[in-house]
Amino acid sequence: MVFTMSFEQNSDSLLKTLPGATRWVIPRWANFVNKVLKKLGSPVDLKVRFDHREDMVSLEQVSNFELQINELLDHGVPGEFVELGCYTGSTTAVFASLLAKEQGERKLHVYDRFDIELGSVSSIRQTFEANIRKTGAPMPMIHAGDAFETVPAQLPSSIAFAHIDLGTGAPADIHRLLIDHALNSVYPRLSAHGIMVFMDYHVEGVTLNGHDSNRGVRLAVDDFFRNKPEKPRLMYGGACSHAYIRKS
Repeated sequence: MVFTMSFEQNSDSLLKTLPGATRWVIPRWANFVNKVLKKLGSPVDLKVRFDHREDMVSLEQVSNFELQINELLDHGVPGEFVELGCYTGSTTAVFASLLAKEQGERKLHVYDRFDIELGSVSSIRQTFEANIRKTGAPMPMIHAGDAFETVPAQLPSSIAFAHIDLGTGAPADIHRLLIDHALNSVYPRLSAHGIMVFMDYHVEGVTLNGHDSNRGVRLAVDDFFRNKPEKPRLMYGGACSHAYIRKS
């Protein structure tokens, strides 16, 4: 809740640029009911239901991204920004908007097949580009194709921030191979103090309010970092789960 309040107070302009962000606005009738519930001593409020097949990022996650990216920029951590798995651009819109103030000094690269339909949206690439244009930020460098072909071949040599979001709906053992390939490709290029975020990293019974969407993520990440100095750190993401590491 702290993350959400901080985001709404400090990043109003960013919120307005996010695709579908108005969906998270609580209607007046719900606000009225919440006031009644409060007077009755209820410990809960009404809120907009999160649909994991349609809503690809939570407001709490957006807040985390904003804090991390601004910190990287403020401290001048070298490298470009990459997202492996961008789908319709819900998270890319956040990254592009935050990087827009750099006026082209930092490049944003996105990698996706654009042919896997996870929800009700079709024409994935066209929808992605339309969503980015709505932000007013520059279009990122788009690397379309299978990640086993585009990565690491088309990765920048130096990376400050990487978002790994390669959920395809595949079984955990198959998805794990894809995540492992991404980690082996990105980690050597990640700058010192650079950040890598893992969407869908979930620890049952520990990740508060999260959703275990892709079990292969944690399996691959935990195994990869078992003998490395960095260890995954959980972040509160509301209805979604994610974790990160900061390169030593």
